Amino acid sequence: MLFVHPPLAIAGYILIFLFTIFLFSRRQVKKGRTNMIGVAAWALTFLGLVSGMIWAELAWGTYWSWDPKETLTLILFLSVSASFGAYREHHSRLSKWVSVFSCSIVILNALSSVIIAGLHSFA
Repeated sequence: MLFVHPPLAIAGYILIFLFTIFLFSRRQVKKGRTNMIGVAAWALTFLGLVSGMIWAELAWGTYWSWDPKETLTLILFLSVSASFGAYREHHSRLSKWVSVFSCSIVILNALSSVIIAGLHSFA
């Protein structure tokens, strides 16, 4: 899991930002491409969450411990799900702003290892 979880999480983070950029793009971007990036962002965020849970079981003996980074990742997954769901239901304004919220959670999640004490902290 050591070689699977971090790349999945990082790829999911990148695709969340890319999905948000495509949602706010003033140029006419093909809806199929935006949809594909949204699906990939959702799937990689989900796989990052699940692979992290498997890694946690191997490392700490429990799948979930409500560590700040784990909790932020769950919030991130739920917000990406809401954003992509709103996009698929043609609620573009809601999708855009929930996607911006997702991007802020990505930044907070990336910084949480340094800022907040927990199982993932580097401090």
